[in-house]
Amino acid sequence: MKIVYPWLSDLVDVPGDVDSIAAEIGLRGFEVAEVQQGRLPVIDFEISANRPDCLNHLGIAREASVIWNTPLKAAAPSPAAPSGDVTIEVELADAALCPRYCAKVFDVRIGPSPAWLAERLEAAGVRPINNIVDVTNYVMLEMGQPMHAFDVQRLGGGTLVIRRARAGETLQTLDGVQRTLDPDMLVIADAEHAAAIAGVMGGRDSEIHEGTTRMVLESAYFHPPSVRRTSKRLGLKTEASIRFERGGDVNAPPAGIARAAALFEQIGAGHAMGPLVDRYPVRREP
Repeated sequence: MKIVYPWLSDLVDVPGDVDSIAAEIGLRGFEVAEVQQGRLPVIDFEISANRPDCLNHLGIAREASVIWNTPLKAAAPSPAAPSGDVTIEVELADAALCPRYCAKVFDVRIGPSPAWLAERLEAAGVRPINNIVDVTNYVMLEMGQPMHAFDVQRLGGGTLVIRRARAGETLQTLDGVQRTLDPDMLVIADAEHAAAIAGVMGGRDSEIHEGTTRMVLESAYFHPPSVRRTSKRLGLKTEASIRFERGGDVNAPPAGIARAAALFEQIGAGHAMGPLVDRYPVRREP
C-alpha cells in the first residue's frame, strides 16, 4: 500500500521526515517495502491479509495516532444537501452476498481532475482517468471503501438489481474482455442485463464517459468469500476486489458516498440530486 506522505499528514500530525515515519510505523508490524523521495514522498508498506483496515491512508493514520499519541484531524466538511429528489430503484435480491448496498444519484460534469488530486493518485500508483472515476479511487485510497459509478442513461429501466448471475450470462468488463458468469457470482444488474461484477469490476456498457451528465454512485459491503471466489474464477484481481475479499467495514458505504459527494462539490465535478438509498436489511452490531 503506497502511502503518500502529505496525504497522511492531512489526516494526522506525524513528527518527523518521511524516513523516520516509515521506520517507526515499520517497527509496529508494517514492513516497509520502499521509501520514495520526491515532491510527494511515498512510503510503500506491505500490508498483511489480516489488516484490510490499513489498505488506505486513514487506516495508517489511525496507527500513527496511537504511536505518537496525537488525534486524528477533523473529518472533511459534509456535502451540501441534495438539490432535488431524484433517486433510483434498488432491489437487493441477495442480502447474503450483499449485506448492505448504498446508492445516490448525482448530476455531473465530466472533465480532468485538478492537479493536486491527480498527483496524489499517481503517487499512490493509480492512473487518473476523469474527475468522477478519480474521486472514487481517491476515496478508496483514503478510507478504504471501493465504489463504482454507473451512467444512469445507460441502465436499462433506470434500476439496479443486486442478484446472482444467470446461467451463461455474459458481461463485457471495463477492461474490454467478454466474460461468462456463473450462477454463484453476484452481479449488479439493470432491469435487463448484468452491469457489473459485484466487488470486482464494472461493465463497459454502463461506464462513465465524456457525455455522461447523470450517474448513480454505488457503495456497498459484499460477502468477502464470494468476492474472493469470483475474482479467482475469472482471473480478475482489482484494487476493489483486494479490499472486498479481505473484509471491510459494513458501516463504511454511506460514509464513502458522503466523502465522494464532498469531493465532487469541492472540485466542481457534480452535485447530489436526491437522498441516499441504503438497503441494509439485517443490521450488524460492532
